[in-house]
Amino acid sequence: MSTRTPEDQSAQALYEAMSGLAGPLSSGEGAAPDFTAAPRAVAGEEKSVLILGAGVGGLTAAYELSRLGYKCTVLEPQTRTGGRNRTARKGDKLYELDGKGDTPVLTHTCAFDKGLYLNLGPGRIPHHHRRVLKYCTDLGVALEPYVMETTANVLHRAGHTPPGAPWRNRRIANDTRGHLAALLSATLTGRDEFTGLLLDMLRKFGDLDAEGEYHGSTRSGYAEPLDVHEFPQPAPPLGLADLVTSEFWKHRFYQPVDYLWQATMFQPVGGMDKIVHALTEKITTEYGASVELKAAVTSVDLTGEKVSVTYRSGGQELTTTADYCVSNIPLPVLKQLTLTGFSTEFHNAVEAVGFAPTCKVGWQANRRFWEDDHNQIYGGISWTDHPITQFWYPSNDYFSKNGTLTGAYNFGDQAKDMGKRTPAERLALARDGAAQLHREFLEKTTVPQDLGVSIAWHKVPYQLGGWADWDPNDEAHMIAYKQLLQPEGDGRFYVVGDQASPLPGWQEGAMMSAQYVTAQILGLLPRTAPATVQVPDATFLTQGL
Repeated sequence: MSTRTPEDQSAQALYEAMSGLAGPLSSGEGAAPDFTAAPRAVAGEEKSVLILGAGVGGLTAAYELSRLGYKCTVLEPQTRTGGRNRTARKGDKLYELDGKGDTPVLTHTCAFDKGLYLNLGPGRIPHHHRRVLKYCTDLGVALEPYVMETTANVLHRAGHTPPGAPWRNRRIANDTRGHLAALLSATLTGRDEFTGLLLDMLRKFGDLDAEGEYHGSTRSGYAEPLDVHEFPQPAPPLGLADLVTSEFWKHRFYQPVDYLWQATMFQPVGGMDKIVHALTEKITTEYGASVELKAAVTSVDLTGEKVSVTYRSGGQELTTTADYCVSNIPLPVLKQLTLTGFSTEFHNAVEAVGFAPTCKVGWQANRRFWEDDHNQIYGGISWTDHPITQFWYPSNDYFSKNGTLTGAYNFGDQAKDMGKRTPAERLALARDGAAQLHREFLEKTTVPQDLGVSIAWHKVPYQLGGWADWDPNDEAHMIAYKQLLQPEGDGRFYVVGDQASPLPGWQEGAMMSAQYVTAQILGLLPRTAPATVQVPDATFLTQGL
């Protein structure tokens, strides 16, 4: 007969859940762990926790720890919570660092109509990001479908000479399938039953004719609009040579097929920051946590019995202490602080990985032209080899008067170049790319210039990038990633955020990391990382490349 108490059994179940679902090798699959089985702090003996940064990871750590009785204080240098979870609305002011990189300057004051918004950071939630979905459910954040792809979206070859006309997604997908099916069909000369079945499958797969040839398909659309007098004819197929030389697959055309982006995806009704607002409201009004804004941390000292943190607030330099410290500060910002009492290995880890440059541009359109009779686009993404890279259509408020569009979302050198431009130059570049997809961008009454906004995340104060640019083939990254999964100062200082998770660039990673660290503080997971950990491939996980 077992001598384990129900509390022991609950703790063991939680340990197993955490090590399988929130550990460093986790994929993000499965249900989020439930900390209700964890022991609560005894009244009068509550431990204090300083949480540095009110991004999603920091807020999630505050949520889990404060509801277990820990006294949590969140220090956030900006005037809002959320970190890279940023939704632009009317009146919002956007700041970036100047050319010298040390002074914040105003780049935009958002002039969208009241009620309109644009997600400048995370914009979608995959169905397998179970933590984010559970927190939304628990916090009452309403969700709606986010459409990643429609067959009406287009791909544009801006870099070709001469530039090609945009092609519909359905034509690329189905004409490519038809041509390849016909080529394979022509190689099958056997007369056995299996070959017969394979030929039959290829005819259906590629919509081939009885001779196994491809001459076009209504799957690719109609040549002319429907007419009561004639049966619709398929659009003329794009030539196989044209498809191959376009190199369409190099421009993320198949990203929606990758598991991370497969349907169904979701978005909060009214903007991604609804998650941030709900977390902030919960921890402050119900669980007693405090959130201090405009509190910029300058140093962390682990040499005393408690963690000592110095920060600037209200023109003063203040110092406070706590039993534990959880840092949600992005690594490029963290390495600028004075860190005393930290191991050489930790300093090396913070220096080892940079953050990826990334930019977004948003527009208000005074007419939802993408939903008109010509375009018939309701959500999804159009792709281009123009520097804007991609163009998002809203997945909400269909058939309304106006709406917002993501007019650029780029990475790497293209993001660096866009970030160097003035706000006006960014909007001009984005308008040029958008006009090659939709001529309506030539009409500034339809898409007014003063209703555009841009953000270069690698220039945003206290962010300095989109996500940790982990490379699984970099030996230094292997050492650094493992180091960041372990606390410093005898278990008093922890790093959280998507930067210390298998899902860089995703809110699921930030929440997973917060749960992982919470379990370490509670003693439900070891404070030493496993001998072998898998470094995430940030480029694939964020860009699908």
